[in-house]
Amino acid sequence: MSEPSWPGLPEEITSRSLAVRDLELHILEAGDRTAPLVLLLHGFPELSYSWRNIIVPLSRQGYRVVAPDGRGYGRTKPNIPGGDYRPVAFQDDLHPYRMLNLAHDVIALVAALGYTSVAVVIGHDFGSTLAGYCAVARPDLFRSVILMSAPFTGAPALPFATDSAPDAPAARPVRPWLLDRLVDAGLAQLNPPHKHYTHYFSDPSANAEMTEPPQGLYAFLRAYFHMKSADWEGNDPQPLPVPPTAEGLARLPHYYVMPRDASMADVVREGAPSAEEVQTKSARWLPNDVLGVYVSEYGRTGFQGGLNKYRGMINESTAEELSLFSGKKVEIPAMYLSGKKDWGVFQQPGALEKMRTEVFTRMAEEDVVLIDGAGHWVQQEQPQEVMKHIQRFIAKSL
Repeated sequence: MSEPSWPGLPEEITSRSLAVRDLELHILEAGDRTAPLVLLLHGFPELSYSWRNIIVPLSRQGYRVVAPDGRGYGRTKPNIPGGDYRPVAFQDDLHPYRMLNLAHDVIALVAALGYTSVAVVIGHDFGSTLAGYCAVARPDLFRSVILMSAPFTGAPALPFATDSAPDAPAARPVRPWLLDRLVDAGLAQLNPPHKHYTHYFSDPSANAEMTEPPQGLYAFLRAYFHMKSADWEGNDPQPLPVPPTAEGLARLPHYYVMPRDASMADVVREGAPSAEEVQTKSARWLPNDVLGVYVSEYGRTGFQGGLNKYRGMINESTAEELSLFSGKKVEIPAMYLSGKKDWGVFQQPGALEKMRTEVFTRMAEEDVVLIDGAGHWVQQEQPQEVMKHIQRFIAKSL
């Protein structure tokens, strides 16, 4: 693969790959290589490129800023000497995509870069969950954490006080409700029946349906990014009932709770923007040439590498592994950032409050921030506002 010459990528940003564990890990970076380290972890379906408007401004605050393409994404690939590149397939071993292994990737990257501490790890979407587990597992290494879009609710709970109920069935760690098959079973009983997107993403058909959608990959990604942004008028996020019910979850947009027989390509076709909407709204933050980078990269790799991470999260053995940290609080400074039009804030009922009051001991009320004019892609839709809050948080925390 040739070095990328991507639109909108400032000249100060360097693109390169380095050996990290079993990967040839691609990174974008800027800043003095002796400065304190900041890591930026992207979500789905995104890339290190999604941080293009954050990397340089943050480096100018006196940091070395590194944004990797995560395992299975973009230009990161297996480190096989002389081996040909092959897109990730559904039948590939799922173990490398389980959360603790992904956190191991991040920690190994820190070591490969020659650091023994990270000033702040910032994660968006799935990267938020990964950043949360980095903070849980290695608070000695990560000095602070910023979570974007996806609230982090900690590790799965271990069954408690089961000794007093000896006749109870064999106890297993309690997975987050979002990933529980009982949730999907409840959605299937609705009229009309629905399914949760995490379970769709775990289906063998999802990759092909998203990589080769009827409307074409460009139109699919344009609609997907549009529907989850502040530009789509259908986004009116609000808290859902706690504890969650299937009826309550059905209030979520179809990109989160889908019609049972629909593909994601079917869902986003409902909200595809008109040419005028693209010109007057989307082009402000996601112009056609920038969208073309995602089309080119995902057209080359497919989506399976990212989808495997959702499969890993609903895997029973993942909950077993993560329950090692059951009940563990995060005691480093923390901030949560999202867009006011991001349903991701509320898709897990009660998660926002649990994150602030039960998981993080140093997440101030002023550091739970919802940004005007932004939906799910907050660092792309409103990068200047995001930078303002990052700077404020870092100034008081480090």
